[in-house]
Amino acid sequence: MKKHIAWYITIVMMVSLLAGCSSATAETTAGTSAATAGEGTTAAATQASSTAAGEDVTIKWGVYETDNLTAEYYAKIIADFEADNPGIKVERVIATGDDRGSFWKTMYASGSFPDVVMEAEILATTDGIFAEVPEDILANFDSAALCTYNGKTTTIPAMKQLRMQCYYNIADFEALGLKEPKTWDEFLAVCETIKAAGKTPLICGGTGDIWATGQPWWISVTNQSIMNAYPNFNEDIVAGNVKWNNDALVKSLTVWQDMIKSGYYHKGCMSFSYSQAAAEFQNGGSVMMIDGSWAAAGFDGANNTDFGVFAVPNPEGLDAYCTAVSYWGVAEQSENKEAAFKFVQYVLGGNQETYKYFLSADGLSSTTKTPVTYDQGPLMNKFVSNWAKSTLVPEITKVPGDYAMPNGFEAYICKSLQNIFTGSDVASELKAWDEEYAMLKE
Repeated sequence: MKKHIAWYITIVMMVSLLAGCSSATAETTAGTSAATAGEGTTAAATQASSTAAGEDVTIKWGVYETDNLTAEYYAKIIADFEADNPGIKVERVIATGDDRGSFWKTMYASGSFPDVVMEAEILATTDGIFAEVPEDILANFDSAALCTYNGKTTTIPAMKQLRMQCYYNIADFEALGLKEPKTWDEFLAVCETIKAAGKTPLICGGTGDIWATGQPWWISVTNQSIMNAYPNFNEDIVAGNVKWNNDALVKSLTVWQDMIKSGYYHKGCMSFSYSQAAAEFQNGGSVMMIDGSWAAAGFDGANNTDFGVFAVPNPEGLDAYCTAVSYWGVAEQSENKEAAFKFVQYVLGGNQETYKYFLSADGLSSTTKTPVTYDQGPLMNKFVSNWAKSTLVPEITKVPGDYAMPNGFEAYICKSLQNIFTGSDVASELKAWDEEYAMLKE
């Protein structure tokens, strides 16, 4: 891939995880009615015959649900598309479990893979899963966000998302005489003051949402430390010129583990899902929580002014941040590729109001050649402004194209970070990363 360096530079104007969001509910929805996930192969044949007979074409859309991306959210997008495109029906297939990549791989192996899948980058490194994208569709998107896999453009850049900053309870900060920290030492002092007052400084999720434990720290701190030490990390790791078990990564994760050992994290973290941890934070169970821009969008949407947000200071004094582009893909095995691409094009900018709706619910920004903007609330504006003068670097686990992580490796990292959170030796875990990475690359 030639453009993977260029794509993230354009994100500085407005940025927006695996990702990251809570695990979805275990259901498959067809508009407003239920459909089973296992009927994909039979459905494909039925759809083909329906097309020939001039009947409605039905495509399946692989999605995930979160506190912001609800059933109602997807239903509105589908209803708008169906109203403007008679003859095409859309059914949702909702990813379940704590590893969406594994869910979609299972669907693919069973012949039940949806026609359109969000977060296509999770599987795109495997050749043959997604169809090549027509040039007329690619022409609508910022060329810097496009990427290739084995020389083919098989994914469509759907959105950009800011990831992790630290939210805090304004009333608690005021009561304890605290100000937003600007340096690492100030951040540690804030944590210590909160702990000394008998309150819990930080919280994260654990059970059911493997990303919610370590990704907040990884994205807000560790990623930048690695990129500072190894500016071409993705190229170097692919070429075998650097290991995961390196000094920069050991140092950053050890700092994180020291914070956990110091009692700065909620004792019940590993028993909370992401949504439960977020609710615990909002209900006073902790004073701070490192979370993504979707939280700012949620607070603004609810007119909740009880919380502030600041960028997590880096222990090395680095003033940098990372962000990621997320992609959609149309299945190569789809019997209705034309309808599927029509749906993708409609949602991702073809209908401006639908695209604004798609973006605004989760605090996302556009990837289209002509930027699509929308009114943001005060906390989302603060989130963006916190990084206005910071340096943007690639998010290592989200770099797309030929230097992307192998399928399954990001989920492996998330599970390993949970091990580190609960006390496993950092160097031993990272040694296992190198072994797992080598195996998945084969």
